[in-house]
Amino acid sequence: MSQAHEVLERARNARLAGKYEDALRDHLWFHEHALEADPSLAGVRLSFALRDWIYLAEQFPLARRALQAIRDRDAQRILSGGATPARFHDVCAINSALGEERATHDLFTQLDTKLPELARDCADLALPALVAVEDFPLARRYLPDPVGRIAAMAKRVNDFAEDLAKRGSTSSAPQLLAFVLNYTKEVRLVVEVFRRLGEDEEVAKASAAALDSLKSEALRDAVQREFDTPGSTIAAMVAHAKGSDDKQ
Repeated sequence: MSQAHEVLERARNARLAGKYEDALRDHLWFHEHALEADPSLAGVRLSFALRDWIYLAEQFPLARRALQAIRDRDAQRILSGGATPARFHDVCAINSALGEERATHDLFTQLDTKLPELARDCADLALPALVAVEDFPLARRYLPDPVGRIAAMAKRVNDFAEDLAKRGSTSSAPQLLAFVLNYTKEVRLVVEVFRRLGEDEEVAKASAAALDSLKSEALRDAVQREFDTPGSTIAAMVAHAKGSDDKQ
């Protein structure tokens, strides 16, 4: 286990033990330095680590203020010349964890005006927030080719599924289901923009492309199930995990 992993685990244990200041200190270190120690933790840093930070904030309000302060600092850096998609991703992830999607929308509208090239690079990251606050016209401006966007997302799912089949591995099935889940979420966002703007033809094209762009019948079935019954993919992931535990 790397040093960064140890720090994150220590933060979790400190929170459970009621040592909230120690937990916050470790969360701050992890967010600021984890990637220096272990670049492979990029995903963990903006998902599980932030989730645990929010758990801490529910018991220790100072932790929420500290996370908001980091968000505000990075947003200001973006607007003051330190603009990168990675930094915008950090801000988006923090706002999502805090349930403050309006802050992402407000930052993106400033990029749209002041830094349009960066706004184009960050539009995919901003889309969930734009939909959450119902700024569908702004979202629509950054979706000039919805079918092309869906095809690009489908390619990532197809490529992972093909690689999984070549390796003949079943241990990565939860990862494939996670790809399916994220894909359906992204497609729903795109479709929702056009649906709310009354562009029925684009809704039909995007919905058809969501399935047509997938190469295997199994993938199409999994995506269709998630569209028809939201939550079915999560249930499949839980069932897979339970089956793995039963075999041990």
